[in-house]
Amino acid sequence: MFIRRILGALLVSSLAIPAIADNTLILPEKTKLLVLDGKDADKLDGKRDLSLSNGRHQLVFQLKTLVREGGDTKMFTSSPYIMTFNLSGDQTYTIKAPKLKTARDTDRLSKSPKSQFSLSNEKGQVTPFEFSVLNKSGLLIGVDTVEDIQKFNLSDNPAAVREMAGTVYIATPQGVSYQVAQQPSVMPAPATAQPMSESMLQYWYNQADETTRERFLKWIADNKAATKQ
Repeated sequence: MFIRRILGALLVSSLAIPAIADNTLILPEKTKLLVLDGKDADKLDGKRDLSLSNGRHQLVFQLKTLVREGGDTKMFTSSPYIMTFNLSGDQTYTIKAPKLKTARDTDRLSKSPKSQFSLSNEKGQVTPFEFSVLNKSGLLIGVDTVEDIQKFNLSDNPAAVREMAGTVYIATPQGVSYQVAQQPSVMPAPATAQPMSESMLQYWYNQADETTRERFLKWIADNKAATKQ
């Protein structure tokens, strides 16, 4: 009787704990994953399936495969593609890509890339997505693409996700300015309104850790006091 009561209590408590839904996303073959949700996905490259939570996600990837052109075979690498979509329901989703066998297939992909892809769940239901092309060519490395995607996510493109932009540092002829996507109301003045030295100081201050910042502020205070003497 005691054991039954214990088992019953465990069963009730387990039912009271909400399950954490994880979705599985299956990528197309010949996919090179570059960025996932605004972060470098190099460690995930080569995986065909990803475990993703419910909510909004953004993939940046390329297709890389051998194709026939005339009597020759050559390596084709697509432009980086950006797909943004919502997942829910602890389901398996699949991204389908075109089969690239000939140069004619790659030309068709380059002319109308979005129409060549689809996203659907295990029941065959189509999942809507936003799509864009990153204007870069050649085989890229995820870490080199993260900054470009962060800047892209500050744009008004339908595939952009502002929450994934983070802090973006932008070099300009006047210095270095930065944009913080999560706090647009406290963004600094444009770099054109600042001297180059001030922009650089702001850049390196924001790059430093808390200890270095404190030493820097103390150095400023000491020099200011010395100047007044």
